[in-house]
Amino acid sequence: MVRVTTAVLEAHVLGDGDWIAAAEVCELCRIDLEAVRELAELGLLTPRGTLPGEWQVPATALPRLRIVSRLMRDLGVNASGAVLAIELIERIRHLERLAGDH
Repeated sequence: MVRVTTAVLEAHVLGDGDWIAAAEVCELCRIDLEAVRELAELGLLTPRGTLPGEWQVPATALPRLRIVSRLMRDLGVNASGAVLAIELIERIRHLERLAGDH
């Protein structure tokens, strides 16, 4: 007898009005809550809620958090350096878009 297991996946496109629990953000971005708290202090994101464990993070912050997480985890960059790096990356992308328009 062959047993076949099927998984049903559900997707939801996240937008400007969507928020994700900090614990889920930590799991998705492979980052710990203390790092998320530090990144919030540095102004990378503005969570809502009173305690870090209860925070919700804007879904639009996920791409930035994933890059910052990789910089911190894979390259050993500290939180301040990772925030600076993402700001520079975003400036470069903006300038490239402007240059592409001309």
